[in-house]
Amino acid sequence: MPENNLANELGCGNCHGGASASSIIKNRAPDLSYAGLKYNEAFLFDYLKSPKSIRKNIGKSRMPDFEFSDDEALALTKYLMTRKNLPHGRTLSQSRIRNNDNGFNLIHNELQCTACHTLNGEGEEKSTDLTEAGVRLQPNWLYDLILNPSSYVPRESPMPSFFNKEDPTVLKTIKTIVGYLGNIGEIRGKTLNQKLNTAIKENASVTSRMGRDIFLSQNCQACHDMTGENNWFENHNAPDLTHQRMKTPSGWLLQYLKNPSPIRPNGYFPGTGSRMPNYNLSELEVEVLGDWLGGAISKTKLLKISDFQSDKVERLLNDFLPCLGCHTLNGNGGKIGPDLSNVGNRLTDGFIKMAIQMPHMVMPESIMPKTAMDPKMIPLIQSYFAQSASNKRVQYLNLIQNRPYPIENKYIANCASCHGSKGDGAGFNAAYLPIKPGDFTNGKLIGQKADDTLYDTIHVGGRIMNKSNFMPGWGEKLSQKEIVGYVQTIRDFCDCEQPGWAKK
Repeated sequence: MPENNLANELGCGNCHGGASASSIIKNRAPDLSYAGLKYNEAFLFDYLKSPKSIRKNIGKSRMPDFEFSDDEALALTKYLMTRKNLPHGRTLSQSRIRNNDNGFNLIHNELQCTACHTLNGEGEEKSTDLTEAGVRLQPNWLYDLILNPSSYVPRESPMPSFFNKEDPTVLKTIKTIVGYLGNIGEIRGKTLNQKLNTAIKENASVTSRMGRDIFLSQNCQACHDMTGENNWFENHNAPDLTHQRMKTPSGWLLQYLKNPSPIRPNGYFPGTGSRMPNYNLSELEVEVLGDWLGGAISKTKLLKISDFQSDKVERLLNDFLPCLGCHTLNGNGGKIGPDLSNVGNRLTDGFIKMAIQMPHMVMPESIMPKTAMDPKMIPLIQSYFAQSASNKRVQYLNLIQNRPYPIENKYIANCASCHGSKGDGAGFNAAYLPIKPGDFTNGKLIGQKADDTLYDTIHVGGRIMNKSNFMPGWGEKLSQKEIVGYVQTIRDFCDCEQPGWAKK
């Protein structure tokens, strides 16, 4: 897609395919490698729950809202507090800094920090508000920042070095500044600590490891540096924007940009848990991005169908087709793909038609297999979805109850959502299915099945084999060689061979 200044500032191309990666966001987002030494824990928890603008010198760039619940935000906070890798050569002094209420004149008049910063309502709003610096930042890190700003400030920050380190009065001056900032933030800090302590008591089982999974699942390294962590996503973790102009109507797109609603409840790549965050865009920003992305004007118009015909389609979906194994419709069904209840609002008629007939062409990264259907029924099914226009908001799956994971191989990508990464039938989607997915670790049961039976079940789906119709057939998506490989994967899980009669 062509370049767009606002998209560049927001970093859209750092998560989405089909758009250029941002050239500036990495210079503006703070390095989180030493978050545990920099931020006060209670502030961090509150900020992750409800991000707000802090630095006024980074243009339109901002931290978006990922709609973290208390347990998710707590886990992520715990993880970030473990990160203590300071820039090379830096160590923090552990000297005690006492609260001090005599620093305003020093900061405002003598050092004139308020030429860029605000403090107690005074000064210029060109950078951070120092009124909350003591709430936001740990005193020893703040002390070292003031003494050695070039070691920490983002590369686009103009903050100069004020102090001659050889001057013996410098350390006392900085302690006065840090102590004063801590003093004016004390009341606010106590309130945030109460919120954090409540969350800790109510979520005692939450760990920093869970937070690490959340950090990686949201592709945070697309914007932030984090020493010692390998990203889960090689290129992107969100849809390719190249074909956006043929996919969604303009009205839906503008509303989505204004207030994003979850589309894929557990990640663009199912199981990774990635989310589309809310940037709280202004009306003008929504318009700018909407023009850049381009809403579609569909040339295809699907016919309306009667209530009787709608009932027929619903019967097909519930009892014969596999769609509801992955998708939700009217509150029932899986949580792998988008909710089908609002397809008519979200997609053009032309895209609906192609997505059913040629899913691999219009959604090449989707795990959705092509399903064999009666040609006479396909137009009815397409029209049914085109008339599905619910406005009910979908919810993301909780990332503590449904631990996200990286897509490491094709089994994880295609099968783990239902059958589990360990093959035990305990994937995140299993809870939403009327029949529990097969447990491949059950050697006694799987050992009774011939390889041909396993192959046919994967190839044509569950209904043909008198199993659940919600198990799709993969024969139109996978090659024969790939399906044979999946059969071997099942044998590895069960640590069993096919019965002797099947080998003859």
